[in-house]
Amino acid sequence: MNNVQILGQRIKYYRKLNSLTQKELAAKIGVAPQFIASVEQGVKGISVDKLVVLCKWFNISMSDILPLDSQGEEDAQIKERLISEIVETLYTWDTAQVGFLKTMICSRKS
Repeated sequence: MNNVQILGQRIKYYRKLNSLTQKELAAKIGVAPQFIASVEQGVKGISVDKLVVLCKWFNISMSDILPLDSQGEEDAQIKERLISEIVETLYTWDTAQVGFLKTMICSRKS
């Protein structure tokens, strides 16, 4: 199982834990319900911006949802792409947005 599939399973887990339908979650983060279905099935990835919003809605840190502990060459390539996307996105953010992301990554759900 690759990181995209693991991430999709984790999103589905937290969605169900919060008693949300795919349609309700999609409305909360501003995407189509079909997009949520594709992400949960591991067919599509999700942007860092949307991950931040998801974590906020689920009241979890990004480290709770990101599959960054997998092994293998394919997983390493996926991690590198994810890290590159994060870095590119951070260059477009202001200080407040970066601070929020830092809080999301470093905080732990009590």
